[in-house]
Amino acid sequence: MSNFKIKKTSIRLVVALKEEAQIILDQFKLKAVNEKTIYPIYKNEEETHWLIISGIGRSNAAASTAYLYSYSKASKYTSWINIGIAGSNKGNYGELYLVDKISTFQDKKGTYPSTMPKTTLPKMHLFTSDIPIVDYSDHELIDMEGSAFFDIASKLTSKEFICLMKVISDGPQNDIKDITKSKISNLIKKNLLKIIDVISYYETLSEEELQIAEKPKLFFEIKSKWHFSATQSYKLETLLRRVELFCNKKDIKEKIKPCRTSNSVINVLNSKIKKNLVNWSEF
Repeated sequence: MSNFKIKKTSIRLVVALKEEAQIILDQFKLKAVNEKTIYPIYKNEEETHWLIISGIGRSNAAASTAYLYSYSKASKYTSWINIGIAGSNKGNYGELYLVDKISTFQDKKGTYPSTMPKTTLPKMHLFTSDIPIVDYSDHELIDMEGSAFFDIASKLTSKEFICLMKVISDGPQNDIKDITKSKISNLIKKNLLKIIDVISYYETLSEEELQIAEKPKLFFEIKSKWHFSATQSYKLETLLRRVELFCNKKDIKEKIKPCRTSNSVINVLNSKIKKNLVNWSEF
């Protein structure tokens, strides 16, 4: 029997420009979907990682995020990541920053995204504008999509599954007019290892949460044969999680086959667990 384990990661990337996306498309082997879509959409062969190119601006960021959610059938345990360039007065040109606050002209108080715990990556506040800004003095980071992406993503999942990261591309010493497609690509490429580390964290987070949320494989099959109260259902799920660590599906079904009531199913599973706590012959 193959030991291949199906990955349960669920990552959705929203990127404004193809130049920002290209190195990520290459790294994760994302290919364009085989049909016409409103926005360019890419996915890997396993369909665990998806990327959409939104175009510039808040309306595009909002619409594309919602579109990717629907098109890719993302779950509530999907991690949503926005990657792009940003202007800055305070940061270092070419450096990657995580966003821990987002504000706009309309919402100056702002919102506060969760960020990776125990990371050495620097964090900054992001100001999202509807127009390019060349006066950087009042803001740490400036972009044109972040707030809209976050507004929509936070309706699709909890904040812990949302990440915004920005690479500084312009500022007082680096004129926004000097930004070129090749410069954008190089800025993302320069930070690729850091970006991969961040994505890896959200891959693990998504996978772990999905595994916790999923019912054990036998749960619904057993419930269809015996009547379980709400309390019994919870106990059944807990017992199945434990017994499946050392007993395969076929063996479990054989053990409970003679049972006539839900209580007897629970008793059999309990007994099986007690007998196998230190029974290394099962391994």
